[in-house]
Amino acid sequence: MAADGTAQLIAVDWGTSRLRAELLDGDGVRLAEADSSDGIGTLEPGEHEAAFERLVEDWPVVPAVMAGMIGSRQGWREAPYIGCPATPDELAAATIRFETTAGRPVAIVPGVMVRSEDRDGDVIRGEETQMVGLLSRPGGFDGLAILPGTHAKWAALGNGAIQSFQTFFTGELFDLLAHQSFLRHSVDAEHENLAILPDFALGVRRTVERRVPFLSAVFSVRARHLLDDTAPVDNRAYLSGLVIGGEIVAARDSGLIPGGGRIAIVGSRTLTKAYHRAMAIAGHETEAIDGRRMVIDGLLQIARSLGFLGGKDKP
Repeated sequence: MAADGTAQLIAVDWGTSRLRAELLDGDGVRLAEADSSDGIGTLEPGEHEAAFERLVEDWPVVPAVMAGMIGSRQGWREAPYIGCPATPDELAAATIRFETTAGRPVAIVPGVMVRSEDRDGDVIRGEETQMVGLLSRPGGFDGLAILPGTHAKWAALGNGAIQSFQTFFTGELFDLLAHQSFLRHSVDAEHENLAILPDFALGVRRTVERRVPFLSAVFSVRARHLLDDTAPVDNRAYLSGLVIGGEIVAARDSGLIPGGGRIAIVGSRTLTKAYHRAMAIAGHETEAIDGRRMVIDGLLQIARSLGFLGGKDKP
């Protein structure tokens, strides 16, 4: 889809498996969008500029702000991590800036890190942009942001900055258990919305309320299949509930859940629904926020700080 002369920015979310771009006007209104399978995991060094320009070849030569794995060591240019607390302006100041062969200004957002003697350290690359989007909302955001996904992030936001965060291996662990462990014989391959099934809630309660040890609870997926002939789709929902419930217990035990504080779940519709239901079972109120929108809002805020758009603050 071509765009008119109001285009001012290309917002890019470039991960390991996908490249996504949106052409925006100065207010963040989407004029066009495009995506491809040219994630950084599929590209060789030196191929990134060509992959990007193929995707946006019909768009104006306006500045591009990029977030995600494109700033990793395997990406176009490495954008080193900055430490917490990290404000949106500090992230903007640490962007890697250059021009493409066609003269397009590009800025790649850095990741964020935590250094900790207790747990060695932690890193984020990509989700920090969603957090900037949260912080840039009217009134800002103070509280806990949960960003579910392959590597789920629990982040404390306050005083206009990302204060700290902790990563949980939840999504990848679920995928490994469901597709590569011996439990694959006991679970259904796919289901659009596991959280609506009763066995999802049962799995959450087993880990959150009854505090069944996680590694023991996971084995019960196999036992349910052998002893009770539990349907594979129900067992998949049960496994999902166990894994997300285990994440909530670990986060609670680590002191990450504020007593009575604000909790936002930022992500895709399916994942936010699952986490919202699991957190409700655990006794916590949450609000669901569209992760894709937060990526764009975060990149807009950084673009304004960089002077890529008129005015530093949102009108």
